[in-house]
Amino acid sequence: MLRDREIREALRHHLARRMPAPVRVIEELGVHNGNAKADLVAVYREMHCFEIKGATDSIQRLTRQASYFDQTFPKVSLVTTENHLTWCLRNLPPYWGIIVATRKRHGIALRYVRAALSSPRFVKQKALMMLWKAELTSIATDTAKIPVKSAYTREDLAAHLSQALDKQLTLASIQGAIMSRSGGEYVAEVGNMAGER
Repeated sequence: MLRDREIREALRHHLARRMPAPVRVIEELGVHNGNAKADLVAVYREMHCFEIKGATDSIQRLTRQASYFDQTFPKVSLVTTENHLTWCLRNLPPYWGIIVATRKRHGIALRYVRAALSSPRFVKQKALMMLWKAELTSIATDTAKIPVKSAYTREDLAAHLSQALDKQLTLASIQGAIMSRSGGEYVAEVGNMAGER
């Protein structure tokens, strides 16, 4: 029975070997103002969220989690096991990627059932809420050139920035802020910044 930890490790190695490789791979990234945590996020020109469900995990939780990820990331994929595939094909949005992990003699194989497409439900304001107040303030001041009032909350800053920045600049600003964080946020630095195929 394949569990989350084994699938996660296989996915990290798989992403590192792909061309282009992500510039960073981040685990357990809080999103949607703390309502959910993304299992693994690969940073390309746009972030790609990978949610992982092992053979014994509750797949039904994705029904609630999906809306958070849809609004936060341009692309989302589920990496799971064969026993969950039928449910996923019936219940996940059609733009979600699906990857099936299988144990083989040489290790764990990952098979692409369908590729991830751009999320039509992406919301700039929701995506910006994964940032800290200091990061939002810095983007407002340096990038958007918005005057920041001391009374502004994170929600206020995200709302103003979502109106001032287009999608690409919003995503670039979010990624820049997250990659500037220090500490144990980052699991791997596996390549040079490149576009995702």
